[in-house]
Amino acid sequence: MSVNEKVIIRFDFLSKSAESAFNLTKFCIIEHYNLSLFNMKKILLVALVALASLKFTFAQSDVADMLRFGTHDANLLIEAYVEPYAKGLGVGMNNSWYYTAETHKLWGFDLAFSVSAFKVPGSDKTFDVNELGLKYLYAQEGNSIASTAAGDGGGVTLYYDADYQGQTVSIPYFSTPGGSDVDMVPVPIIQASFGLLPNTDLIGRYIPKVKFDIDNEKADIGLWGIGLKHNIRKSLPFIKHLPIDISVFGAYSQINGESTIHFDYEDYGFANPPGYSPDENQKGDLTSKNFKYGLIVSKKIAVITFFASVTGNTSKTSFDILGRFPMPDPEQLDGNFTSVDALLANAMTDVDDPISLNYKDTYIGVDAGFRLKLVFFSLFGSIAKTNYVTYNAGVSFGFR
Repeated sequence: MSVNEKVIIRFDFLSKSAESAFNLTKFCIIEHYNLSLFNMKKILLVALVALASLKFTFAQSDVADMLRFGTHDANLLIEAYVEPYAKGLGVGMNNSWYYTAETHKLWGFDLAFSVSAFKVPGSDKTFDVNELGLKYLYAQEGNSIASTAAGDGGGVTLYYDADYQGQTVSIPYFSTPGGSDVDMVPVPIIQASFGLLPNTDLIGRYIPKVKFDIDNEKADIGLWGIGLKHNIRKSLPFIKHLPIDISVFGAYSQINGESTIHFDYEDYGFANPPGYSPDENQKGDLTSKNFKYGLIVSKKIAVITFFASVTGNTSKTSFDILGRFPMPDPEQLDGNFTSVDALLANAMTDVDDPISLNYKDTYIGVDAGFRLKLVFFSLFGSIAKTNYVTYNAGVSFGFR
């Protein structure tokens, strides 16, 4: 694989940009709203595209550069670079579960299509390289602020210290990748709600894993989620006469994705050693687990319902690069190397599962919005304030 090809270590198994995924989703919902079986499949696939549009924007050469000083520094650099997208994925999946505190009547049903777009704040668009705890690499003082994947700036030059004729020499190594300038990313959601119990809605999200061929790599992604909303106003005698609906809510959702990887010595710019056989089990693995619970209040005025909520949220997102990979081990040279080429030539080893990124986010959220009930469908929208601001809008079809 050429070092100029886009890296397969990424979240966007299908989409070239979050903006194109959003436009495609909007087109399918507007132009194919008749919900025939054929169009439903198209909408499901579009949702997968956009859910996977959170991406690593590395080129293959960037990844090879980061791996040249071993797993310790590579994990820290990649983790800081992609953190806003990993956090935003959990924020997006924890939105659009509801648009009213009212529950369905027994056997009531609706099908909702929505887009939850999270906005990355300025504080998550950059990171300080020298505060990561890198073991071998560093940036010069006063020039250590690098752009994350969601930022709009450039990277910074990293250096390493080498022993040369008894003296320590600072040698420039490479520049971290610049930002993608994509700080608002849409996460489309498709879900169904059922009134299966008195004053209680069961909410489900499910898209089975769908397989794709992307840049000659095999990839798949899918999701599922389940939620429960119970209207306590109708269950508690002392508040049953209030002119509002009050519900408690809880939900869990999970995304799983996987992509094959082909990585060997040629990605460092060197020929494979004689007899070297790359691991055929190399792959990237993505998992995001998200939990949300809280209290919803809504008031219906004619055809418009206004709602607000306070929620607790937890998100755990992980991305692992699994399999056997050729990587250098700087410890084998005890710091006595004057070029990266020397490191590659004299300290290479095979490393299993070199990258393991884990993000955990716990936060309190508040949101407010409305639902407009029309003849055959409803329109809804809201804004949520968590660690990221999120904008939600959608349409639902059904009966209560």
